[in-house]
Amino acid sequence: QCPVCAATLITEGEYLLCRNDECPAQVAGSIRRWVQKIGVLHFGASLIEAMIEGGLITTCADLYRVKAEDAENLTRDGRRVGGAATRALEELHSKKTLDLHTVIGSLGIPLIGRSMAKVIVDAGYDSTDKLLSASISSLAEIPSMGETKAEAFVKGIQERKDLIADLLTVLTLKEKSVGNMTGKSLCLTGFRDPALEAAFEAAGGTIKGSVGRGLTYLCSKDPTGTTGKLAKARELGTEVVSKDDILRLIAG
Repeated sequence: QCPVCAATLITEGEYLLCRNDECPAQVAGSIRRWVQKIGVLHFGASLIEAMIEGGLITTCADLYRVKAEDAENLTRDGRRVGGAATRALEELHSKKTLDLHTVIGSLGIPLIGRSMAKVIVDAGYDSTDKLLSASISSLAEIPSMGETKAEAFVKGIQERKDLIADLLTVLTLKEKSVGNMTGKSLCLTGFRDPALEAAFEAAGGTIKGSVGRGLTYLCSKDPTGTTGKLAKARELGTEVVSKDDILRLIAG
């Protein structure tokens, strides 16, 4: 049984999982994942748990309706939350305009992260209505998708359709980016650079988390290196480039 909500656990591979959507740990985890995926700072686990225990939130959409004064008066481990809540909420509201693939890829649908969500959106499923009506067979035909991911997506998005509708009442969706990186993909290796990834996506490109067939560019601090990722990229015919190369390509 789940130690938090006492629901019966299920076995998935080598893991025991709680699938009770109302489990406090599941609720906290889904909200924490949301703020991390969309790049919001200052929302630690303790603040999220305080908001849940204080009855202010049950979903990530609820975060956008929390008033700063209500959050500041919450207590956690006997201490008042105070200004930390205001800073977190200000950061949250500064990032209320999101790409459709970021919204869908941050919901915790199994096997569907932001990069895979962008693949789906770029394949023509570029509205919530199209995403919700997509069939397993049509999604499975998308390159790099396959039937397993298609089944997970259809099941996952249907389970979250009410949450998506609620999020769209508090968020603004960006218009689809089109630029000289449209149709191209990028993976970084050996370093992280959120600003570079954002610029590549703003130019219409897709960010990937790993090297695979169809990847356009692998960006490395040292393109002449001999790491496993670099070797695999060369084997697959992926162009290995530096950060400066990518910036020049984005600039056209």
